[in-house]
Amino acid sequence: MRSPKGSRRSFVKMLAAAPLLSKIAVRDLYAQAATAMGHDPRQNLYSRLGVKTIINCRGTWTYLSGSLEFPEVREAQVGAAQHFVNMIELQRAVGRRLSELTGAESGIVTSGAAGAMAAATAACMAGADDKLIWQLPDTTGLKHEVVMVGGRSAFDSAIRLTGAKLVLTYSPEELTNALNENTAMIYTTDLGDKLKRVLGIAKDHKVPMLLDDAAGIPPVDNAKQYARMGIDLYCFSGGKGLCGPQCSGLLLGRQDLIEAALMNCSPREGAI
Repeated sequence: MRSPKGSRRSFVKMLAAAPLLSKIAVRDLYAQAATAMGHDPRQNLYSRLGVKTIINCRGTWTYLSGSLEFPEVREAQVGAAQHFVNMIELQRAVGRRLSELTGAESGIVTSGAAGAMAAATAACMAGADDKLIWQLPDTTGLKHEVVMVGGRSAFDSAIRLTGAKLVLTYSPEELTNALNENTAMIYTTDLGDKLKRVLGIAKDHKVPMLLDDAAGIPPVDNAKQYARMGIDLYCFSGGKGLCGPQCSGLLLGRQDLIEAALMNCSPREGAI
């Protein structure tokens, strides 16, 4: 026989769980009614493919589908799908809108933050010159070294696919010594004071810097903060904190480099 104390504890637990239990009961009742009418709400795209949906307790990880899209995003996709447009014209219009929202000079939508890394690297090596864009990943005659602050990244294949050579550094002194006439770009994931130090070195040597802050939103103010800092290029994942499509990203920064990145991207045939 349970003690009165144990009974009270169980009662309190049941009381706290009552809203959730009620919701589950209503959901199950709805499911039974819908099934009786020939509609099984438990059958979705994933269940039809034999894939289990999960409760995500880890966060916005790519292999867990990133994030769930905002309803406004889905509505925008449906609306956009009703029309044909010139994608280059669309990207430039989006760049103007991103400038208004973030304070950056411009921006483009990319195929994830990794896509932004590739586009940024190509932009810093080939610029907007069609001949050089077609030449990549052959970097003959081009600035082709990308200095990786803090060593290699798990995503640096996005940089290497452009033909860039990675130069690894682990201190401000090593970074300074690594910069030369072949340096096309500095890549960093550093934040806070470390980011300020790297940015200072990049500015002193007039070398473009890419900040990879894929999961940097939230807070959304980072999009404005990096513009205020004068960072040449910076990127976010669109499918994480922004709650956009999983296959999207944002590349923001200097107008000339963003235009060059656009020229090195799909749908331009021959671009890396």
